[in-house]
Amino acid sequence: MLFLGVDGGGTKTAALLADEQGKILGAGLGGAANYHIVGLEQTVASVRQAIEQALQGRIPDAVCYCMAAADMPFDFEQLRGALSALGLTCPAVVHNDVISIFRAGSRFPYGVGVVCGTGFNAGGISKDGREFRLPALGAFTGDRAGGADLGMGAMGAAFRAWDGRGQPTMLADAILQTFDVPNFEMLAERYVQHKIEYEQIVELAPLVFEIAEQGDAVAQQMIRAQGIELGTAANAVLRRLELTSEDCDVVLGGSVVYGKGELLMNTVNETVHQVNPAAMVKRLDVPPVAGAVLLAADLVGVRVSDQFHAALRATFRHDLS
Repeated sequence: MLFLGVDGGGTKTAALLADEQGKILGAGLGGAANYHIVGLEQTVASVRQAIEQALQGRIPDAVCYCMAAADMPFDFEQLRGALSALGLTCPAVVHNDVISIFRAGSRFPYGVGVVCGTGFNAGGISKDGREFRLPALGAFTGDRAGGADLGMGAMGAAFRAWDGRGQPTMLADAILQTFDVPNFEMLAERYVQHKIEYEQIVELAPLVFEIAEQGDAVAQQMIRAQGIELGTAANAVLRRLELTSEDCDVVLGGSVVYGKGELLMNTVNETVHQVNPAAMVKRLDVPPVAGAVLLAADLVGVRVSDQFHAALRATFRHDLS
């Protein structure tokens, strides 16, 4: 049997074709596939480009599409309809991309995934196959994690240190240097004049980790707060899926979780183990598209072995991450 996995993200689409032994037979890359941003037509074109490279004329026995923006029932309806135009007649399933992160790093077909990049999401699958996922609509749904949250928090902490409302922090000087301005009055003026882009604030997240590693109490508290929030989200999913007493994996992916040092992951571990001491908390160490392949195998009832996982890891392309 051949399993096709697709990871459609905000900047690129990856596709992977593997056989029953876990050997990768083909791989492909396409363009952006967040249909909220690029539209359904471009999303389908990006997926088509990636899967044609991966398939090279071969026909899969199952396919899983893990897609950015697959959040609400309406999104799934739109994506399923659009992706059917690709003409694959095998069993197919559409998941949110956080599910591929869980499955790529999990030892089992059940468990929890948490993604913390620019934004944040968490979800998973239960032992009986039920899926639960947070809506992940930012502040509207109470989300308090992600690079945007961390970056804006760093900016606010720096200003509060400067004006006297907050504790002193090394973030203040570091942010002035990052934006190449002499003082906070000028930094504020640049913001008012729309000369500071949203992406520049998001890109402050790695700086918070670096300053925290230097012993700064304010930065450390920000990292701990992120870790508690990610662990709390994982715990909510564990409870919903009745996994609080099961040996299972909580898999974290996204750029923020690879920040410098171990403070974030240690905090997530501590938080999760308050609810499930048996859970294994880990960072994802393979491309998320590997999870889509495993989900395709799950779809048709194929139980993959440790050897399958090993073969998949041994033959994946690093540019698919």
